[in-house]
Amino acid sequence: MMNDCQDIEIRESLPELVHGGLGAVARDRVQQHLEQCADCTAELAIIRAVLSTSAAPGVDVGRIVAAVPPYRRKTSSMRRVYLELAAACLIGAVGISTLVMHNSRSVSPVAEIQTASVTPGLAIINTSDLSDASLEQLTHQLDKFQAMPTADPESVTPVALQDVSEPTVSGDST
Repeated sequence: MMNDCQDIEIRESLPELVHGGLGAVARDRVQQHLEQCADCTAELAIIRAVLSTSAAPGVDVGRIVAAVPPYRRKTSSMRRVYLELAAACLIGAVGISTLVMHNSRSVSPVAEIQTASVTPGLAIINTSDLSDASLEQLTHQLDKFQAMPTADPESVTPVALQDVSEPTVSGDST
């Protein structure tokens, strides 16, 4: 038997009506249509007859859920490799920094001053690795000098420093 009803939306809603899957508004609309359409009423009767003759399996959802083991996150072997690699990098960084600190402390501030590159009129000294006591000693040694700059601070450039042949020192010329 073929359903000649032209309302496709209603015809497609009939199985949902049988299974109780329609909302209140849609269910009322389908019921009103069934009161007027013999084809859809006959199709609904066929759907109910087929469902009543077929044996539906009983599903115990609670038993299934209880049988599922709890979720456990699997630890990846790569995670262990990454942790070991990070630990090795950390140990290497600590070792290298210890070596650098040990070597930088073995140089005295006076030796560092003597090995500093000197441009006429300008001494460049790296003081970032000096201890507080070494900086204080260096400050006292610098206080003993009474040198005057050879040019105004605004005119001091690398080119101007190359032109300076001999720095002038103020003080007694005797």
